[in-house]
Parts: sequence; structure tokens; C-alpha cells
Amino acid sequence: MKLKTIFILHLSFFLLLASCGNSQNINPDVRVDTVSAPSTNLQSVKDSLSWGYGQYLANMALHGVFLDTVLNHDIVLQAFAYTLKGGTQNHFTDEMAEEAYRFIYMQYVTVLQHQAKSMAQQVDSLQQIYFDNLVKTNPAVKRHQMGDQAFYYEVLTQGKGRKAGFAERIRFDYRSFNLLSGQPIDQTYGNREPIIHVVGSPMFPGLIDAFQLMTAGSIYRFYFPYQLAFGAEGSGGAIPPYTPVIYEVELHEVYDD
Repeated sequence: MKLKTIFILHLSFFLLLASCGNSQNINPDVRVDTVSAPSTNLQSVKDSLSWGYGQYLANMALHGVFLDTVLNHDIVLQAFAYTLKGGTQNHFTDEMAEEAYRFIYMQYVTVLQHQAKSMAQQVDSLQQIYFDNLVKTNPAVKRHQMGDQAFYYEVLTQGKGRKAGFAERIRFDYRSFNLLSGQPIDQTYGNREPIIHVVGSPMFPGLIDAFQLMTAGSIYRFYFPYQLAFGAEGSGGAIPPYTPVIYEVELHEVYDD
């Protein structure tokens, strides 16, 4: 058996012991039992970058889902502080430490993939129930197919102006909601002037087709599954991953140029 394989097997056992509360040889001075406001004063760009870097690393660990199941945070802090201060008598060589990182990273990726698949399945089920009920209870709702996905819409006001086309410039207002919770997300009304934009540059997939169903002067309500909206990534902090959305769009004008 190769040395690398033997090391990974030993590492797995070591991490398992750590996750079960094995705290032998832990220096009690490095324990963090209470959290108070930081006393460090950031007096230079170097200070600010240093704090930001440390905070980022800590957040990576805290949100990496391994702190309580695979990693002993006291030992992580000891190793980090010891190595950062120039300690050379580490338990592992640099190569072995890199193998530890790769092992944990692969476990992390596996967990994220599992969580994403589970989340997608849950939302798929919930939004399908919503759409089925929507069609049954509202005869005005129509279905628009896009590949293997579809969105739904209803005409609130049918305008008599020019129909919008791909790559054409339009002016519109909108308001949006989380489809499952009904919570508002964003709107132009009362917040900013109507938007002047080119159809498809850039827009999420469903909205590109949605505008091309409308004529100037129309008001439509669209129901988008997350696959045709902001997808598995979401959009910044405003729209989480896997969020189906409702858009009410008022198309004011389709420009000739």
C-alpha cells in the first residue's frame, strides 16, 4: 500500500477521533469559550487586510459544515497559530498537511453537492404543486414551454401597441415576489424610474421569452420556476438559490430604433 494511501487512512481515523471530542494535548490557553467585541484597532491598510483575511478564513471554517463533524476547532486554531508564528516541529510534513486539506475539501464538496441536490428536489416538488394548483384555480393562466421547462403567465391588461422582440429596446416597470412565500423582492414603482433595457441583454431566460409575449401598454403577471429565473445560484443576497419568482411587468414602450 502506498504511503499516501496509508496516510489518508490514518488521517481519516484521526479526524474521526477529533470529531468525537478527543482533546488530548490541547492547550487550554487557546480555547475560545466566550466571544466579546474585538479589541484590535485597525490603524492601517495592512491591519484592515489582515483582519479581513482572518475573518474570511474563519467564516470558511464556520460555514464549511465540518467544524462539528470532522474538525476539532481547538486543534485547528493551535496549528494555525503555531505555523503562522514560524513553528517548524509540526506533526505533519507540508505534503501531509496538503493531503489533509484535499481530503477535507473533497468531503466538503460532496456534502455541498448532496445539499444542493436535496434542495433542488424540494423546490422542484413545491413549485410543481404551486403551478398545478394555479392552473386548476385560475383559468386565465397560460403555459409557455421553454425546452424541458415552462413558465406560466396571465394577461392583466392587453396593450394595443407594438409587440416586443429579441434585442429590441423597451421601457417597463415591474414588481417581483418570492413565488413560494409571497414576500416582495423588488419593484421600480416608487423606487426608481421605469427601466429602459434591451430584451435579452442581460436577463434571466424566462424573462427574455416573457417580454416577447407582450405588446406595449400590456401588464402581465409571470410565474417563473427557479430554473428559468435566477437558477441554483440566486442573485446576490436579495434572491437565494433555488428561488421561483413572480414578476408583474408593465410594458410601456417598444422603441423603433
